Amino acid sequence: MTFKLVDVEELIAQAKMSGVSKISVDVPLLASYSQEACISQTQWMAGPHFNKNYAWLHVDAEGVPFYAGYGRGAFAWQKNGGVAWEWFVRERLGGEYRVVVLAVGMSEAHAQSIFEQMLETYNKRLLNQSSFNRGMDYAALKEENDKKDAIRPYYPIVRSKKPAAMIFQAALTAQNMQYALNPYRTETGRFGEVLRDMDAYQPINTSFITFIVEWHIGQDDLDGAREALAEFKRRAPRHNGHDRITRLDKLVEHGRFYRRPGWLDIT
Repeated sequence: MTFKLVDVEELIAQAKMSGVSKISVDVPLLASYSQEACISQTQWMAGPHFNKNYAWLHVDAEGVPFYAGYGRGAFAWQKNGGVAWEWFVRERLGGEYRVVVLAVGMSEAHAQSIFEQMLETYNKRLLNQSSFNRGMDYAALKEENDKKDAIRPYYPIVRSKKPAAMIFQAALTAQNMQYALNPYRTETGRFGEVLRDMDAYQPINTSFITFIVEWHIGQDDLDGAREALAEFKRRAPRHNGHDRITRLDKLVEHGRFYRRPGWLDIT
């Protein structure tokens, strides 16, 4: 059986032109896929359908499916750990990784329906379904989620008109709570090993560090500002190129404000 991408939007448009009010869409799921059916992320993102919902399969060198996914845009390739599995297959197993986009242009509900059909058709062959490859410590997961929930009240506090000292203490508390997060321990299988090696999780964000560094500068505590920023960059190196962090780098290097932030003067 030859492969053909199912464009649901196009089928609906053709049906409307023909006066048909309801259509049935069949997405063929093959035992293996030829090279012609495969596409790279670069090719897909350069095409006309990249920002629509689509469903896809990861296939090995022989074209046999080993992972399924669905979503929209570039992030769909990362959904459910897709990027982690790409890394796993290439780097750990020395294998080859390709993608087959099965259908495009449907609602998210229909994309999920196709995804569930893939899970059923390929049964236990997909890594999505392998508890051996992906184990979960649910007690640890709940604990980490509870920690994340405890941080949430601090986001509106640091953006409020409260006294500067209170905002600084809230930012400092929340930043330390982020540092204490350890989501990797929730993954107990080989998938967890891949996530750790990739540094895939991002429990630390840039929401609080600006207030901490600016507070220290405002108190003429340049050493404190340097230490706080260095600690943040050590713990969250992937944010080093973020606009907020590069601005703080310049601020600490300069040693004083070009323009003093107004929140520091609220008492």
